[in-house]
Amino acid sequence: MNNTQHVFTTLLTAILVALFMLTVILLFLVNKFRWIEEKHALESRYDSLLVIVKLNNLPKARESAQYDSLQKLFFRHNQYDPLVTNGFRLYGLFKDVNNVYTLSTIAEQFNISNPNSIKISEVEGKNWYIVPVKGVHFVRLGETAGSIARIYYRNPADSVLIQLFNHKVSPGSVIFIPFDKVSP
Repeated sequence: MNNTQHVFTTLLTAILVALFMLTVILLFLVNKFRWIEEKHALESRYDSLLVIVKLNNLPKARESAQYDSLQKLFFRHNQYDPLVTNGFRLYGLFKDVNNVYTLSTIAEQFNISNPNSIKISEVEGKNWYIVPVKGVHFVRLGETAGSIARIYYRNPADSVLIQLFNHKVSPGSVIFIPFDKVSP
């Protein structure tokens, strides 16, 4: 390659890089204004919703109760899917105090059809199992394992699962809700 061709190639490359950079800057500036407009529109909608909530005098407790009700409904119908490997799934910790369980006995006890979805770690000589669970529940005053089981299970007798998985079911605590048996 002679010197003239080298200079021409270098100059052409520099022009193309400059054009590319200008295109990127232009696209950023165009989108920046759109992003700002979208942000203002969302802020306006949020402000409008706040005004509506204040005008209707909807207390936070009512909103919380509606959310809580939807969450319970979701967890009630949440069934263990052995094919889910990378998707969203809740997990709970189960401590095997006497080191008497195996992966398969834990899987059977907590209605997990695929023992490979359970992980095990040894900490200070005790086995800790990371077990998929149906959901979590904040225990309120007056609730028992039986009353909680009636919320999440088709068969309230499955309250034994709650007692087995959670050492303490008392007001103010957050407990794990294990999966119930799949109906045939």
